[in-house]
Amino acid sequence: MKYLITTILFLLGISTFAQEKISPEFLYHLMNTEHHREVVYLIDKADFSNFNNNLKDSLHYMKGWSLYSQKKLSRSANELQKVSMNSPFYFKSQFFSAYNFLFQGNNKKALKILDTLHIDNKKLNSLRHFEKAGVSLINRNYKKFNKEFAKVDTTYYPLAEESVKINQYATDLKNHQAKSPVLAGFMSSIIPGSGRIYAGKPGEGISSLLTVGGLGLVTWENYNKKGLKHFKTLFFGTVFTAFYIGNIYGTVFSVKIAEDEFQKEYDNKILFNLHIPLRSVFN
Repeated sequence: MKYLITTILFLLGISTFAQEKISPEFLYHLMNTEHHREVVYLIDKADFSNFNNNLKDSLHYMKGWSLYSQKKLSRSANELQKVSMNSPFYFKSQFFSAYNFLFQGNNKKALKILDTLHIDNKKLNSLRHFEKAGVSLINRNYKKFNKEFAKVDTTYYPLAEESVKINQYATDLKNHQAKSPVLAGFMSSIIPGSGRIYAGKPGEGISSLLTVGGLGLVTWENYNKKGLKHFKTLFFGTVFTAFYIGNIYGTVFSVKIAEDEFQKEYDNKILFNLHIPLRSVFN
């Protein structure tokens, strides 16, 4: 029954749009019932030339928010940017547009949006500095992070808990001692597996040491007993060389991947951290 009513309302909405009239109330109903695709479809069909600025702002906001709800962040960000300063949805649109750009890796664009916001409200301004601090931390600009975070009102309820977390993330990142892939590779070239142990993977290191070391001993034994040109010496020597070089190569990339995963993990934590206050403030 619920879906039947929604379908009827949707068809009525299309008819309304066809008459070049628009009902924001109907669109809000669709948004509240999570029919976001229908919202986007109807707004795309609308003729904006006959609408006043307030209605245009509302439509840009509703379309942007519906695209955001569908996780179409690029289109959402661009649509939310069209909401003018006169709209009651302006600040929400700008904050979420900046977040959408940031989530897609366009940190520069996100920061530019936040920088150009002129806010008289102290709480919203504190939110702006919090978001800018997060962008700076994702950029690993600790000096800028400290500057922005110092302007955050950490007693403001939506920011209180998240401020503690983001400050801890900043501390963790500052204190993190990145492992050197080059050093790890060099260590493994001297003692197979030692580079992996240095990278924090003792199990893999010991396994590499036993495998490469064992092949090396077998090669050496055959060389002493049967000579350099014997088939077994050549065979085990070839296998040993392949494992030896592979161990070095694998160690270098293992350390690089581990470091990239560490940085990515913290980026995701920060992004999640920045999202929570936005939903709390603009709920």
